[in-house]
Amino acid sequence: MHPFPALTNWWPGGGGGDAPDLRPGLEESDISPGIEGFLFTALIVVLLIFVVRDLAKRMRRMKYRTQVEAELAGEEPEFPGEVVPAEISEAQRHARDAAAAERFGPAAEAPPESSAEDPEAQSAEPDEERPGTDAVR
Repeated sequence: MHPFPALTNWWPGGGGGDAPDLRPGLEESDISPGIEGFLFTALIVVLLIFVVRDLAKRMRRMKYRTQVEAELAGEEPEFPGEVVPAEISEAQRHARDAAAAERFGPAAEAPPESSAEDPEAQSAEPDEERPGTDAVR
């Protein structure tokens, strides 16, 4: 039982008691959507499936078209949604590093990276002795 029955009786079947009876001469089938409602809903679903498939086909076609145009122009093709590292300016890099240092403390100095052009900087260790490498011979 509800504490405020007047608030739930404003709509028939609103929880304030039994559902009202139908008027004389009406049946449940007279007020239901019937076969017409079912067919209309099925039609909407079928149309939605066709629209979504067409959309996917058009998006795929656009992706391939931009890929071919980029290859013809001599550029590397860029895919929509591809995550590429953003290029930031020196001022942005300095601000980012300063904010990180303020929040987490100063960063440990990383050893300088050896360049691939410098053959003396590369180690002469064989692959078997390096941890994390699999020597396949």
